Amino acid sequence: MAIEIDAKGQGISVVTLGGHDAGNFLYTKDLLDLATVLTACASDRELRVLVVTGRGGTFCGGRIGAKGLTRASEVAEDLNAILKVNAALDAVNVPVIVAVEGQAFGFAFGITAQADYAIAAENAVFSLPEMSHGLPPLIVFSYLFRFVSYKRAFELAVSSRQISAREAADAGLLTDVVAAGATLDRALEVANKMAGFDPKALGLLRKFGRKAADVHSQPTSEHAVALMSVMLAERAPAH
Repeated sequence: MAIEIDAKGQGISVVTLGGHDAGNFLYTKDLLDLATVLTACASDRELRVLVVTGRGGTFCGGRIGAKGLTRASEVAEDLNAILKVNAALDAVNVPVIVAVEGQAFGFAFGITAQADYAIAAENAVFSLPEMSHGLPPLIVFSYLFRFVSYKRAFELAVSSRQISAREAADAGLLTDVVAAGATLDRALEVANKMAGFDPKALGLLRKFGRKAADVHSQPTSEHAVALMSVMLAERAPAH
């Protein structure tokens, strides 16, 4: 299974993205598995803090969608796996911390933005490479402007360039930048401190804070999927 969860004690669990190839890519089934794990976390009454990291020194190189889809409904079903992850992440009742080593591209860029607390290694790199493949990153855009200015986000999308952890922090995507190899330790340190707070107060802080910041908008993300599905279906070769 590409998604693993490990209880660390004190109400802290670590989800590890164990994707495919050296880039630690996630396929549609992996995203559905991740959504299932996050949904289970939402009903875990003992959970106090959730940490998300990647295996082998790479957080995640991004999502690889299904190939050969020709109908808008098929494309939408494939893209909806992303929405299921985003909705499940938002529904978790405890703070979510990401610990980013190596690459965080596309889908992983988005998860980093949506987390409550984001820690990255000083040599980590972030990118929205979708436009270089002819795909506008509309799902990420459905929430990215809560953290990054429109002009900065638009530039990152149209350039598809890789940015450093320091630039990502300056843009508003990250909370901490630490030495390479130290992100998980730092995440667990922060998690242990958070776990010491009253759980109801902590949960209320997260829930109200995300609502006030309008972090997750299901209608906007669904609109993004609808637009992308039509575009990709029109582009598919005729049979």
